[in-house]
Amino acid sequence: MRIILADQHAQSRWALKTVLQEQAEFDLTGVVEDAQSLMTLVENHTADLYLIDGQLPGSPIEDLISHLHALDPRPFVIVMSSSSEYTRMVLKAGADAFVSKSDRPDWLLETLHRFEQRVRNEGK
Repeated sequence: MRIILADQHAQSRWALKTVLQEQAEFDLTGVVEDAQSLMTLVENHTADLYLIDGQLPGSPIEDLISHLHALDPRPFVIVMSSSSEYTRMVLKAGADAFVSKSDRPDWLLETLHRFEQRVRNEGK
């Protein structure tokens, strides 16, 4: 499954990149730190899933989700945030899942594996 990662914090990007690259079924297509870089990357690369920081600088998360789905409705969007008050809002905006940054790391991997299974099933 091809994943694009967008997170504003260098340490979070590094940690997430490290974890994702250890999983054979995940192909990290790109890593960016802001909304403008994400949109540039999305215009030039395809992905099955976007893993996005809920406080990504450059665009409100609701607008970003809407714009991503307008470009290509197929990829899944997972929003990460340290604030659980984003949950309802990002799901209403069209995100496919919300993961709290305070959740156990294996919860994120379990979530990604569920979406990877869906991508595989859709490809059949």
